[in-house]
Amino acid sequence: MSFIFAGHQVSAQVSLPGGMRMPTGGGGGSGGGGTAVLDDSTKNIYGPKTTLHYYENDILNNRDSLRYRVDTALTNFHRWSPIDQSWGKLVDLGNIATASRSIFFQPRQDIGTQLGLRAYDAYAIRDEVPYIDTKSQHTYLTFVNGGKKTSMGRFGYSQNVHSRLNFGLNFQRLTSNKQYGVYNTLSSGAFLGQNWTFMLHASFFSKDKKYLILANYRHLNQKVREQGGVILEADATTGIIDPYPYEGAARISDDANSWERRHVFHVYQQYKLANGFQLFQQGDFTSVINRFTDLSLERGIEKGVYKMVRFDSTYTRQDNYYKLLDTKLGIKGNFSGFNYRAYARPRLYGLKTAGQVPNELGSPYTSYRTGLKFDNILGTWLGYYLKDSAQYLTAEAELNLSLNVEYNLKGELNTKWGKAGVQLIQTAPDLIAQRYSGNHFNWRNNLDPQKVLTLYASLPLKTKRIDFTPEAQIHQIVDYIYYDTLALPTQFDPRFGIYRIGATTASHFKRWNFAGMAYFSGTDNSDIFKVPNIFASGEVTFDFIYAKVLYIQLGIAARYRSTYYADAYMPITQQFYRQNTSQIQGRVVTDAFANVRIKRVRLFFQMSYLNMGGGGNIFPAGYYVTPGYLGQARAFSFGIHWPLFD
Repeated sequence: MSFIFAGHQVSAQVSLPGGMRMPTGGGGGSGGGGTAVLDDSTKNIYGPKTTLHYYENDILNNRDSLRYRVDTALTNFHRWSPIDQSWGKLVDLGNIATASRSIFFQPRQDIGTQLGLRAYDAYAIRDEVPYIDTKSQHTYLTFVNGGKKTSMGRFGYSQNVHSRLNFGLNFQRLTSNKQYGVYNTLSSGAFLGQNWTFMLHASFFSKDKKYLILANYRHLNQKVREQGGVILEADATTGIIDPYPYEGAARISDDANSWERRHVFHVYQQYKLANGFQLFQQGDFTSVINRFTDLSLERGIEKGVYKMVRFDSTYTRQDNYYKLLDTKLGIKGNFSGFNYRAYARPRLYGLKTAGQVPNELGSPYTSYRTGLKFDNILGTWLGYYLKDSAQYLTAEAELNLSLNVEYNLKGELNTKWGKAGVQLIQTAPDLIAQRYSGNHFNWRNNLDPQKVLTLYASLPLKTKRIDFTPEAQIHQIVDYIYYDTLALPTQFDPRFGIYRIGATTASHFKRWNFAGMAYFSGTDNSDIFKVPNIFASGEVTFDFIYAKVLYIQLGIAARYRSTYYADAYMPITQQFYRQNTSQIQGRVVTDAFANVRIKRVRLFFQMSYLNMGGGGNIFPAGYYVTPGYLGQARAFSFGIHWPLFD
């Protein structure tokens, strides 16, 4: 709900009230059933029009017939990384597979106590799992050779065992190399980030269509060599300090690593008792292991990355083990044009942490357990949709009856004339913010729940060739929880506001196309929340066909964030925290790209940071995305996506 996306975002998911997500682009939705097409020889011809998919939230909200086609568009095909897919609204540590955050404030969309480690969420498979409805096998292969030795390999396979049983799997490996620091480019020591994700999904419908089950398993394995930023040093001969030392040294040792592994088992079931009345169950079991190690602390202590040492000044190890069982049991259906559901949502969770390595040698270590905790949430959801499903009115309410009282109230009206919504949410503090004990930090807090009131609205203005959507957001926050300049969790009790106005656009002039967004942001308290006042991101493309078979899209993309005191990053706790000493200078960064399609195979070629030069704001020699972390230098990338439908 925090962002209202323009229609040009082909592969994005738009968050709606009630946990619903409506896919955009990719060929659009179709209520059709994906039957095979026959040619004159009565041979089956399979392709994007016969390979459809659907989402659990459509089933949950009683829109079972909705189906979506495979994405075959050239637009945005070159945006392969999570940072680029966000159009710059996410920032990382300067390279693929590193910790990331949103530069804009995002209120929580769900209640229930959470772990609080979100640095790698952008690289995890979340809950937007597409279930395939196809009459043939569907396989795809994707390979990207990114700039500065980044790479991505992706494989997917799915097939219907018969008309009511489907299964599929997806696999991805992402890697990136260091831009700076001491390493041998020919060895594994050059690796910066490595991401492995795996998903297995299946769906089954009973013969009478009364019962269905959707299930998936999602896995994340992410390892990052933490660098702490780059060291700024004066040249031994000239005494001049290079502000963008892409050949410089890292602030912490090569023996510093973050590692996270997630297992998520998800199942959704429903049974139709009568027309307009169904029983449903929706649940997850989540297991997370998160670890930070640095076997050589000297450099990190000397350069000020580690602000204090409690036990051992030679090495650090911190382990977090988290488990969650979250399920919904309820009723749902439709009555007189309204979709409804009501449910109980019990949650069981627990956290165990260990600082340093337990031993019998007398070396100090620490550990902490929350014990088994329980949330008891009650919820209801009501929605009214017009026939095209694009216009709707929804309302949702959730209440957590546990010790940390939480609630979530949402409402949204979406019509062809505009969109308006409101959310009032109170959320419990993260487990990590409440209690932490390790070699560098030790806190025990009793923080109050955070309260956020969000109002937003947008007004689409359309002509034959131009889509222009002004929008506005207002957040009023009480008991704001954040990490201060010492990287410690703290709370700001008084109310303050965060505001954003802007617009998105998608314009088409014969072969020329323009898509972009621009925002102006402000806050009542710039000491507590930092945001760039101006943000802009856009692209212009030119489409043409060569030799009647080669579809080509040439384009230039640019993004800009005004100067501001961006949050710094603490690798030990994997939290972004406030700092007031290092400004991230406003820079325009441009990319040139070409997207190409030959039959069903798509390719892209991209030169990122095209305007890297000798200095100044137009041709800067470098830029930072997070304090101390250089953005990726100029680099060439290419990628290919090959779908197979039989």
